[in-house]
Amino acid sequence: MLMTEQIAKWVSKKCPKLLCGLIPLFFFILAVSPVSFAGENYMPHLRLGAGARSIGLAGAFTAIADDATATVWNPAGLGSAADLSLNLSTQQLDLDRSHNFIALTKSLGSAGSIGIAATNFGVSDIPRYTESEEFKGEFDRSETAYSLSYGIGIGDYFNVGLTGRMLTDNFGAVDNSQSGFGGVDVGLMGHALHIDVGEEKVPTFHYGIVAKYLGAAVGDNTVPMVLNIGLAYNLYMGNVVTFAADFEREFVELEESVNSVRLGTEYTIVYKSTAFSIRGGVRASSDVQSLFGGFGVNVAGLQIDYAIQDGMASEINGVGSTHFASLSYRY
Repeated sequence: MLMTEQIAKWVSKKCPKLLCGLIPLFFFILAVSPVSFAGENYMPHLRLGAGARSIGLAGAFTAIADDATATVWNPAGLGSAADLSLNLSTQQLDLDRSHNFIALTKSLGSAGSIGIAATNFGVSDIPRYTESEEFKGEFDRSETAYSLSYGIGIGDYFNVGLTGRMLTDNFGAVDNSQSGFGGVDVGLMGHALHIDVGEEKVPTFHYGIVAKYLGAAVGDNTVPMVLNIGLAYNLYMGNVVTFAADFEREFVELEESVNSVRLGTEYTIVYKSTAFSIRGGVRASSDVQSLFGGFGVNVAGLQIDYAIQDGMASEINGVGSTHFASLSYRY
């Protein structure tokens, strides 16, 4: 343990040099990775994210993900995660579709943090007919992603992280099940402009960048790579106001726009061990604009969040408003 602490102190002192070295390394990994433009938007539910808090911010979460949902948004955020973090999320869509997420992270002290997560998207009770329109029963369709993540903080200035993922695709209509490599996520997260809040020095400015699904494919289907760049600022004025912005680029051959901007704002009122947050956000591309809202209550580390997306459009061609709920715990 003493040796680990000495290494951590050395890394902290060398932080600026390491940062200058890791940023080029990050882009080198992107350059040598097999990035292909997918011909179709395979497994689009992966881009839905996880956690009602982040959804209430319209997904502008790349720079501030610091809980169990960092396994989805940016694994570098695990470097700032609590000792223990758990998140359970559910989302009910139209046409009997569901999207569920579970993740658990654990701190390894100065050695960083690890996280495991599972994301499932499914459609149940789909009617099946013969060519003569004779009913032959019902079947289910299920797509699941299993991930293992690692993140570490380097001093008080920035974090790095990696996620590895496996994918399964079960299509009950033809008793067909296949699995494949879900790719690698590579993320960076930085913190700056520290101020004194109580007895702590906390950062007010955050930035993040993450490349997702590098090399992901199931059978002949390629999952398109996604690149997210995010900025966030915390304004402390008794309570806390967070402003966040993300730019997303999806590498897929579609007629629709593959670029989008996400903007979110969160106002948090803190009283003793209780916090109440109100959130709102907008996601916009040249084709689609969607509004988001939500709230959350945190009591001694146990948090309940709710979010809603307007009925203009959704990530996976849904209609009507979409509701999100999540339960999380941090210790």
